[in-house]
Amino acid sequence: MILQNNKALLCFFSLLIGFTLAPVSASTLSSFSVPNSDFTALANRINVIEPSRRTFDQTFQLAVANWRLGQLKTAQTLTNQLIKADFELGDSLYLKGLIHLTEVREVNVFKKIGTAKKALKAWEQAIQADPNHILALFAVTAFYVNAPSFAGGDLDAAKARLPQILALDPHYHQLAAGLIAEKQDQPERAEQLLREALTDGPDQVIMLFQLGQFYYRAENYDRAAERFEKLQDFPLHWHHPVPSMIDLMRGMALKKQGDLHASRTLLETVRERAQNPGLKAWAEKELAAF
Repeated sequence: MILQNNKALLCFFSLLIGFTLAPVSASTLSSFSVPNSDFTALANRINVIEPSRRTFDQTFQLAVANWRLGQLKTAQTLTNQLIKADFELGDSLYLKGLIHLTEVREVNVFKKIGTAKKALKAWEQAIQADPNHILALFAVTAFYVNAPSFAGGDLDAAKARLPQILALDPHYHQLAAGLIAEKQDQPERAEQLLREALTDGPDQVIMLFQLGQFYYRAENYDRAAERFEKLQDFPLHWHHPVPSMIDLMRGMALKKQGDLHASRTLLETVRERAQNPGLKAWAEKELAAF
């Protein structure tokens, strides 16, 4: 039973992590970008500044960089400093939830459920601090949709959030509704809603990535690979899926599609260039299965 629960929770993590890679609510924090998604360079640049001389914005960026690089304890310490200082609580608590979510992969099986629930709690606190924080609200909804019931999954609770999401952003409403429809075994309805969620705004990358993941789960690997390839044409900001994550998903889709040469090339690129150790390990695992 423990092994089954562990597999279910890891599956949930893999689904949810894509749903939470999105921008924070309107603030200066959501506007900074990282050239070439090089979070190592960002961390190095800020680390040379004495902690006492850093601005809160710089501390937030350093926390993001450490989260992206897999330095979760450091990321959590920096984020807790921001929360203690009441700095942009909606954004800081949202980031805290992302860090806890990433920790689910690293803690032992007995701590996975508790760690996942810490992520949920942080996002709920972010909503309390900023009721207009659309991404914290969406993250909570995605948690309820995708978490196993033993870890707090609750489809009715997810549906109850839809009016709040609609009031803030119709595109994220369609995205959330699409995820719910998919969970209810309504693939045609889910695809329709996810396509309706597409926008020409700054979150188009997020919507395309989610549509690509939907096609991948539906075993429509041609369309999945097409959507992931299309993402190469968009500029990426700190809150978007990093290039290595996009290449990983495209490589996996091509592998399922049967284009083994192209798949291997992409996965080898991820293994060599990914800055996050978790992505490197994921690519290595996929390559080992050839």
